[in-house]
Amino acid sequence: MLAVLTAITLVPYLSNSADLVRMRNALLLDKDSAAYAWPAAIPPAGFAVEQSTPNALFRDVVQSNELRVEGDDWATALKIGRHLLAGSTRSGGAIQSNLDDTYRRIVMRGEGYCGDFADVFTGLANSAGVFSRPWAFSFDGFGGHGHIFNEIWDSGRARWAMIDVFSNLYFADEQGQALSAIELHELLKKGATPRLVPVAPEARPGFKYEDKAVEYYRQGLSEWYMWWGNNVFEYDQSPLVRALGNTHRAFEQLGGIAAGVHPRIRILDSEENVSRREDLARLGVRLHALVVFIALALAFALAAKAVSGLSRLRRRQ
Repeated sequence: MLAVLTAITLVPYLSNSADLVRMRNALLLDKDSAAYAWPAAIPPAGFAVEQSTPNALFRDVVQSNELRVEGDDWATALKIGRHLLAGSTRSGGAIQSNLDDTYRRIVMRGEGYCGDFADVFTGLANSAGVFSRPWAFSFDGFGGHGHIFNEIWDSGRARWAMIDVFSNLYFADEQGQALSAIELHELLKKGATPRLVPVAPEARPGFKYEDKAVEYYRQGLSEWYMWWGNNVFEYDQSPLVRALGNTHRAFEQLGGIAAGVHPRIRILDSEENVSRREDLARLGVRLHALVVFIALALAFALAAKAVSGLSRLRRRQ
């Protein structure tokens, strides 16, 4: 009964994909705030650093296209971005498939949303020896209406640098050096307008007008969060994820959560998002309670079946 009553309260979240994303984020919410002032060599506890061997396709792509620029992580990131944007009309559409298929559909058909580009970029960066971490922001209380982009650790300059391949841009300071995600966040929060630079000048821009790109980022300032991991290959290679990959994206991600390979999320805390963080946390409590109630119901059902079986056995004896 508790499982049924809890499930009823969650029915409104099943009506659209944006609310399904909110439920996923609630399940993955980490109570700690997003920490960003750490070097790639010393990731914080709990950050899911890639440990799996990159897929053969990704290794081959990096090698055959010479995407790795020795000694220059930022140049490598730009080469990866330009490779993904080369010849692409970016027709859009969420791919929602495994990494290999997603890569092929991005470069061959121009398909993919920001999440697809971010995952493939992370995979190529991992394969090229560049540490990448994903940032995201939303407009609807940490639901599905939002955006995701990458930030790489530039070891030569000992700093973070953001890159948004899907939108074909990064933001730079007056000297042309790429800003970190937090530097961009602080500038936008102050009302400043940072310089926008295309990743691939020959490719179609993500925004027709630069001020629209800046405004887009500015609108999501109060709902920034970091995906607490870059283990795209570990996730992609998980047997449970692969088994559920041909069903529905939501089931695949639930498989990743159950297998413990889905990165958690950490919100960049601010006074402006306190109520939305609390709402997401309360939703997470309900979802976890539902899991517990279902598990208890199954346990009681199995116990009742076992007791009933023993009773029948004794009567026969």
